[in-house]
Amino acid sequence: MTLQQIASLGKELAKFLMLFAGCFRSQPGFALFKVYVHGLLSNLQRKNVEAIALELGTAPRTLQRFVESIKWDEIQVRDRCQQLVSRQHAHPEAIGIVDESGIRKSGECTVAAGRQWLGSLGKVDNGVVGVHLSYSAPGFQCLIDSELYLPQEWADDPERRKKTTCPT
Repeated sequence: MTLQQIASLGKELAKFLMLFAGCFRSQPGFALFKVYVHGLLSNLQRKNVEAIALELGTAPRTLQRFVESIKWDEIQVRDRCQQLVSRQHAHPEAIGIVDESGIRKSGECTVAAGRQWLGSLGKVDNGVVGVHLSYSAPGFQCLIDSELYLPQEWADDPERRKKTTCPT
């Protein structure tokens, strides 16, 4: 890259992030989103909330609040990302890939945790499973959607779902 291209990256990132401004209920929430993205793209060794906040001059608790409780429209963010991919990376040889991935979890308080097939382990165990949709074209690939699989015992128990941050 040339120096001019590198210098324009900050402006391009700011322009790109503005595409998502309407996805946040408040301006402070959007401002914290920008801080978080800048931190994820930084050269920090450890990219956790505390390290990002300290590096970028934000109170760690404030950035933690963004991650855990600031309201934003996840569906609108997903839709905008899908629109960008379809406009900028359409290709006649592109394919969609549906895949699941499970991770072992102990306990029963994690949303959707239960005894189920975990492909990564090759067996039935206690865990959670996500179902993902990826897009792949020559020279480009990305994740365009993802949902948590809700086992039947969770689907049949509205009180249990109500006690958690279950999306359904």
